[in-house]
Amino acid sequence: MSISQVENKIKSLQSDIERLGKALSDETRKEAKYRGSIRRTEKSVTKNTSPSSLKTKQRSISSDNDKINKSQKKQSEIQEKIGKKKAELAKQQELLQKEQNKVFQAITAKQDETIAAQRKVISNLRSAPQEVCVMEKECDFFISHASEDKEIVAEPLAKALISRGARVWLDKYAMTVGDSLRQSIDDGLAHSRYGVVILSEIYFKKFWTGKELNGLFAKQEDGEKVILPVWHNISKDTVKQYSPILADMLALKTADFTIDEIADQFVQLIH
Repeated sequence: MSISQVENKIKSLQSDIERLGKALSDETRKEAKYRGSIRRTEKSVTKNTSPSSLKTKQRSISSDNDKINKSQKKQSEIQEKIGKKKAELAKQQELLQKEQNKVFQAITAKQDETIAAQRKVISNLRSAPQEVCVMEKECDFFISHASEDKEIVAEPLAKALISRGARVWLDKYAMTVGDSLRQSIDDGLAHSRYGVVILSEIYFKKFWTGKELNGLFAKQEDGEKVILPVWHNISKDTVKQYSPILADMLALKTADFTIDEIADQFVQLIH
């Protein structure tokens, strides 16, 4: 039985117990009313009460006693039903707890598997022979980025791509002041199928000069898309200031997509 089914059963039992409780209260009030009627009738009997009137009052008292007996019997039946309902409710609540524990354990196990997989990916990323990837031209992606964007964007993206089976080169293209953007991208694309360029204000301020535009898109021959821009905390107007061509290229923005969503779209290019 599913959790929702057990919860519905519990709600039904609670509703039944509430309804029976009201019925029991009604019967209790009826019994009290009949007893009150008997007391009033008995109080009305005096030494001046005629024999015929006395018989009438006795019949009234007898009738009220019968009603009291019926009410008490009904109260007993209702209490028995309430007892059974409460016993069933306790069983269902215990069953619900067991089912919830099963779900919790399944979720915990799944989380443990995910954490183990993530740790394995991180371990593989740290121990992977990435120089071999570059030297033998086996990379699917290289990631060009400012060192300030490494922890937040570049490294998580590299890990996400690797976890999806991609071969990635990252650290070599963490550019520093004075590096040539054109040389970095040309070199990266020479040894990789695609170049992911994480564009941010710090990236442009550090590396971009007008002459770097020359030949930047030479690798995109015959309309083949090999440069994959990712915009991080930067507006189109800012990108346009440095490169109208880059501003017009379709880019993925970290403001619109998670790292995993970006990785999913990039990995589609190599499968």
